[in-house]
Amino acid sequence: MRAKKEDNQKSRKKDIKRRKEQKDNKKKKRAKAAIDDSINSNINKKNRPSDMVRVTSIARKINLGYVWRLFTAYLGIDILIAIFLLVSFVVGMDWQMTGTFSMQYMRGISYDGELWNTIYTVSGTDEALLYQIPMGGWLSIFYYGGMVVLAVELADIFSLALKGTRRVRRKLRPLNEIAAKAQELSEIAFDETKYHNLEDAISNLKADAMEKGIHMHDKELQGIETALNGLLERIRASYKQQTQFVSDASHELRTPIAVIQGYVNMLDRWGKEDTAILEESIEAIQNEANHMQKLVEQLLFLARGDSNRQSLDMKVHELNEIMREVYEESLMIDEKHRYRFEESGNVCVYGDCDMLKQSARILIDNAAKYTKQGEEILIRVGVWKDGCPFYGIQDNGIGMSQEDVAHAFDRFYRADAVRNSKTGGTGLGLSIAKWIVDKHQGYYDIVSREGLGTRFSVIFPKAE
Repeated sequence: MRAKKEDNQKSRKKDIKRRKEQKDNKKKKRAKAAIDDSINSNINKKNRPSDMVRVTSIARKINLGYVWRLFTAYLGIDILIAIFLLVSFVVGMDWQMTGTFSMQYMRGISYDGELWNTIYTVSGTDEALLYQIPMGGWLSIFYYGGMVVLAVELADIFSLALKGTRRVRRKLRPLNEIAAKAQELSEIAFDETKYHNLEDAISNLKADAMEKGIHMHDKELQGIETALNGLLERIRASYKQQTQFVSDASHELRTPIAVIQGYVNMLDRWGKEDTAILEESIEAIQNEANHMQKLVEQLLFLARGDSNRQSLDMKVHELNEIMREVYEESLMIDEKHRYRFEESGNVCVYGDCDMLKQSARILIDNAAKYTKQGEEILIRVGVWKDGCPFYGIQDNGIGMSQEDVAHAFDRFYRADAVRNSKTGGTGLGLSIAKWIVDKHQGYYDIVSREGLGTRFSVIFPKAE
């Protein structure tokens, strides 16, 4: 008996242990299934297309704000309409029935339980009845009209409440796509080798090889290569322009300095006792000093312009008046040439009056230098072919070749025919005039023939 009882106890313990193991296995399976579901859910979310990524809760909040603002707007408009109709009715009835309106009138409304039988009564200050009219018709119009307006408003509000969230989601879709694309980019494997190669290519770039640029021959870095090569090209062009500018400026200043130094040496040797040499030297030094002063002023003007430190006082001016003043100045200053002024209609231009005058003076001074004495210089102002305002300077001078026209506005450029002439030019005047016109969003039209003359036309945008 005892052995049988021990066998039963062992059997019972085995059953309990087996059931416990089965429960533990079931718990492990459920936990594993839950983890797998979570992983699959995350994978599905990551693999979901960008147009399916939506911020529904944000869309609902935004739409709810729209609905609330629309409701309050409709309510405010309805209240204002009701007040306007009530005031119009009261004032209109008084004027129609009594010929005047007074706040002292006593007004009352009475009805016998039916809204349509309402009576509107108005009495004077002495309680004498002035008039009494039924309001049923007015109230019925107000009632049915109000019901129609209210139905339209409610329909609009309900439509926005039902469909607005979807509409907001469509508006937010670009943001969702940007977020999805950013997530996609963040998961791309980062290849440091390519960027190290690009860094080495930039570090090894030499000044004499800037024209060749950077070439990695990698499609993924092609956009960066294009941007860097464009930047290098602009730097190279700017460096070349600055180098040329400094070289030309040094060359232009070298000549007057050498002339002044030569005359000073001549004064030191013979000018102390020879009056003729003294007067000649003083005159030459004064001329060269004036030339240097003009050159330095022009260089400073262009330097301020290049660094955007040249301020302009932009206003609407009559271009006719500006050019007429320049024409009158030219008559007084230059008596060696004949000047003629033509205008076709009154035109206005948006710009800086002093700068516009300076650009015209430069062109007139340039025309006077290369035009024989007694010849005519024409100053015109009017409307260009496309309806824009313009002014023009035309001379009968030596003219320019097509190659010279192409380089007319280059700094320190002077045509071979006048390079050695004694005109006193610096080669910077037209560059300054070009800068002024560019700042006014204008452009030049140049017609020139060698031996016949040159016509400069300056066209500006229409003044608004």
